[in-house]
Amino acid sequence: MQDKQSFGKYIYEKRKKRNMTQEELAKKLFVLPTTISKWERGITYPDITLIPKLCKELAISEHEFFTACDDLEREREKRELNKYHNIIKIAQKFLTISYLLGILISFIVDFCINQNLSWSWIVLLGVLISWTITDLPFLLKQNKYKGIKISIALMILIPILLFTINIVNNGTWFIKSLIIAYFVLFFLFFDVLLWTFSKIKTTKKISITLIIVALLTIIINPFSQKVLEITAKESNIPNILSAGVMIILAIFLFFYKGREQ
Repeated sequence: MQDKQSFGKYIYEKRKKRNMTQEELAKKLFVLPTTISKWERGITYPDITLIPKLCKELAISEHEFFTACDDLEREREKRELNKYHNIIKIAQKFLTISYLLGILISFIVDFCINQNLSWSWIVLLGVLISWTITDLPFLLKQNKYKGIKISIALMILIPILLFTINIVNNGTWFIKSLIIAYFVLFFLFFDVLLWTFSKIKTTKKISITLIIVALLTIIINPFSQKVLEITAKESNIPNILSAGVMIILAIFLFFYKGREQ
């Protein structure tokens, strides 16, 4: 509606510049005065067959007329883009405030209950990891190595989180959990390298990503059980079935002959 109103204002200004009333312009175009009024109020657009005559009466070229239409379209796209950016900024601020409140509340509760800080450090690190995933990509904007930087941040924060959990709970499984975490992060980092440096089609990148996730889905349970020395093995059939679906989709995407992204 805003574009029609802008276009209507354009017609109105050109008519006024020619010192014509709506009735006079309507007579020249063989339309009703209400038709001109609807154009200028942004209710309707002129019929395509009237454009040459309209341009002549308003003393503008058809090129100028369509250029004005293109300018209005660019303005609309610009407004939509600004609206999107504003939504993202609001979401970022909301997440940031939520994260800070979560950290503050956890520290207060932890200190009130235990007279010191223990499990609240786990909350802090968990929030930092969430912030790295949700907010950091927007701060890095169009940085080419954004994915690599985020992956490196996760590779640093996750071991610290695991170590903190292990200390707070007096555990002895830090090394084993670290092995499993880095096993998963290896697949993640490989996929990030693929998206950062590979110049193959987007559909093929998605296909390879699905293959990576499928392989990880199949082997993560047996690998974790082996590292943690768990003897009672759970069935891996559901994971295998899920991986099978992903592989079928990956094969379809890999040979998909769609337009280059």
